[in-house]
Amino acid sequence: MRPEDQLLFLCTRQDFSDKHRQEVTELCRHYPIRWELVLPTAEQHGVASLVCANLLLRQRLDVGIPQEIADKFRFYTYQNTIEKEKRTRRLEEGCAYFCQRSIDVMLVKGPALDLVVYDYPWYTVSLDNDLILKARREEFNNENMHAIMDHFHQSGIEYDFFEHHDVSINGTLPIDFDRVWKDAVKIKFRSQDVFIMSPEDMLIALCINSCRKRFFRLKSLFDIAETVRKCSDLDWDELASKSLTYDCHNIIYTALRVTQRTVGCEIPAGGLDRLRVSPARAHLLESLIGFLLRCTNLSSYPYSGRKVFGRQIHISLVLPYATYRGYQVWHKFGEILHNRR
Repeated sequence: MRPEDQLLFLCTRQDFSDKHRQEVTELCRHYPIRWELVLPTAEQHGVASLVCANLLLRQRLDVGIPQEIADKFRFYTYQNTIEKEKRTRRLEEGCAYFCQRSIDVMLVKGPALDLVVYDYPWYTVSLDNDLILKARREEFNNENMHAIMDHFHQSGIEYDFFEHHDVSINGTLPIDFDRVWKDAVKIKFRSQDVFIMSPEDMLIALCINSCRKRFFRLKSLFDIAETVRKCSDLDWDELASKSLTYDCHNIIYTALRVTQRTVGCEIPAGGLDRLRVSPARAHLLESLIGFLLRCTNLSSYPYSGRKVFGRQIHISLVLPYATYRGYQVWHKFGEILHNRR
């Protein structure tokens, strides 16, 4: 593992303690850090502002960051803070649009994490504002659909009806969205009432999103680790039960293990055993995780390599496919072939 990657794993956390500061200082003392790689890699992985906060804003660590790089980190963080506020305002307006029409909405991924997991929303970059409407597509006539599409055109808000394609990986996973909605929690988002997933479903969705990003994207690892840390009422038996029902237990196991071995993640004793991953599959997944940690680097994630059938082919793609059941692999290949047409 490159020292630059070790540095980023240490800095991708909200609880940046004296222990972590000491580890970063020791790392920078023993290895020449290529700061010209650290900044773009942190940007690529959506955590540059968080890294900036830990290295420069809380207290500037004496680790030899060139002034030019430090200034770029700060400028990026200021820009992201402003952009995050703009996105939040647009999201509030979007929620109000649906609430005025008596349509319940659920915040997922970044917007939900901004509310209940992140200490400060500007720590990370969210490319989209994601919503799920508690209404099915067939409940809207063409006139209503066109009105919604016109209103949200180029708004940066992505919405799905009753379920979300990212959570099911475009239908690859049998996610029970009736159960997701039943267990959802209503909270206040600025002036609007919205829903967020239960802690168990939120963590499952984050692990699935990590799989979509090939498991080693820093923002995804950060989201998983901080959700586990912040959600003290998370029911690990319920998490395991839902993971098995949704047939994504291999994905959850892999996402949690990658998180443990990179940024760190506190999992209760027996927590992974409850996922009932077969010993052979667990051995394969552990071997692939170790191989990728040894032989690849963060600057090559989440996507790099040659493009085939519209996808970037990179060794990192092996790990997500190792988590899929046979019918899920078949579904993924069918989706790829369909998108080629």
